Amino acid sequence: MNLYSLMRLANYLTIARILLIPFFMLSFRYERMLPALVIFCVAAVTDYLDGVIARRQGTTSFGKFMDPLADKLLVGAALICLTRFKGGLIPGWMVLIIMGREVVITTLRLVFVGRYGTVVAASRWGKYKTSSQMIVIIASLVLLVIHEYNRLLDIAADFIIQPRGQIYFMMYIPLVLTVISGLEFLYNNRKGLYELMRSPDTYTDDDI
Repeated sequence: MNLYSLMRLANYLTIARILLIPFFMLSFRYERMLPALVIFCVAAVTDYLDGVIARRQGTTSFGKFMDPLADKLLVGAALICLTRFKGGLIPGWMVLIIMGREVVITTLRLVFVGRYGTVVAASRWGKYKTSSQMIVIIASLVLLVIHEYNRLLDIAADFIIQPRGQIYFMMYIPLVLTVISGLEFLYNNRKGLYELMRSPDTYTDDDI
């Protein structure tokens, strides 16, 4: 397989990950935890394969932007499902912090592309953040599958779906890494942010 084919395969994997999101949410909606787990794991595998191709062959501008965006959409869908499942397995403020960071950083990426013509790739801490989100969500789905099918462990199963259960405490790991990676992005791109603040676009009648 030549370089162009590998790049195209990576982009197809990214698009496939986005297309899996509605099926994941439908599985959650109808409380089919095993299909939800399988779909999310398949999506996570496409993310891993994207990373393998990127490390070996490099990335395209499409991949640099769309791959992190696909991760954000997938994680956001999972977090929203967790807040609505069984009265809420994680609180809304966690989702607001995690997704708020993603909205801010994604918006800045778009601004940098429009202003400077460059795509800011994911950093090391950003990759740690994404990996922790994927791992914790998969672990949460595994616990929900156990709750759905194992009726012998009633006490443990009941604790899984409590608002302050295992899933709630596990979610602090990606929450902390999300905040750290967001601060790192702002620090690493402080020069570009400074230029944006001190040199705003101005428009005249000739521009209209």
